[in-house]
Amino acid sequence: MVARPSDRARPDIDAGGSPGVEAGGKVGDMGTTSRFAVIGGLLGGATLATGLVAPWFFQPRTLVRALRERVPDILSSVETDRATFALTFDDGPHPPYTEAVLDLLAEHEARATFFLIGEQIEAHPHLVRRIIDEGHEVANHFYDDRPTATLSNQLMIESLERCEALLDGQNEARLVRPASAFIRPDSLALLRERGYTVVLGSAYCSDPANPPRAYMRWAFRQMLEAGRIVVLHDGRGDRQRTVDVLPDILQEAQRQGLEPGTVSALLAGAESVDTP
Repeated sequence: MVARPSDRARPDIDAGGSPGVEAGGKVGDMGTTSRFAVIGGLLGGATLATGLVAPWFFQPRTLVRALRERVPDILSSVETDRATFALTFDDGPHPPYTEAVLDLLAEHEARATFFLIGEQIEAHPHLVRRIIDEGHEVANHFYDDRPTATLSNQLMIESLERCEALLDGQNEARLVRPASAFIRPDSLALLRERGYTVVLGSAYCSDPANPPRAYMRWAFRQMLEAGRIVVLHDGRGDRQRTVDVLPDILQEAQRQGLEPGTVSALLAGAESVDTP
C-alpha cells in the first residue's frame, strides 16, 4: 500500500480543503514528491512480488547451490561429475498426457521418475504398468493432491502408506515428493525415520500455471546442467504445453551432452563420485 502524503504537503489544496483549480480550470498536477512516492511504492511492490514469485519459474545456480547446502535433508540436486540429470513427472498417470510423455521418452531413449498420485494409480493402472515396463521409475506422491504441509502427521502418513500400497513394492528407492512442494520440519523428520528420501527439484518453471511455451523452452535451456532435478507435470489438468515443450528439453540435453535419467540413477552417480 502506498502512503498518501498529508494535505498540508500538497500545493494543490486550497484553504478550504478543496482541490485547487488552475486558471485553465484543471485540477493541479500531483507534486513531485507524491510522484516519487507512488513510483517508489510501485517499484517496491514489484520487487517484492518478483522475489516471491520468480523462484517458482526459474532457479539460478546460486539458489540451487544454497538449497543443496542449507537444506540437506531434502533432495533438490546433487554434485556430480557425470553428465546426467534427473527427469521427473508429477501428478500422473493421466491420459492422454502420460502416454504422450512415454512416447517421447521412448523416441529419445530417455528414462525418468514418475511421482504418482494414488487416486490416479487406481484410475489408470494400465499406465502404471506401461511406465514400469518401459524402464522408468515410479515413486510416491501421496494418495491425493492435498498440500502435504496442511495435513496432520497422521493424515500425511495415511496418505503416504495408501499410495505406497498401490505402488505394490515398485518404489524400491523409497522416494517421495510432497504435494505442492512444501513440508513441515516435523513431517519431514517422520518421512526420513521411515526410510524415505524427500525429493523436490532444481529446474522448474511452474508448468501447471501454463507459462508461454517460448518461456518454458528458454528457462530449461538456462537451467539444464549436470546434477539437477527437472520437475514437470503429466497429470491433474491440461498438460499439453508440457508435452509440447518436452522434445525441446530432450534435444537441449542432447546438445549439451547430458543424459536424462531417474532420480535413483542420479543418486547412484553422486554416491560413486563420493566413494574413493
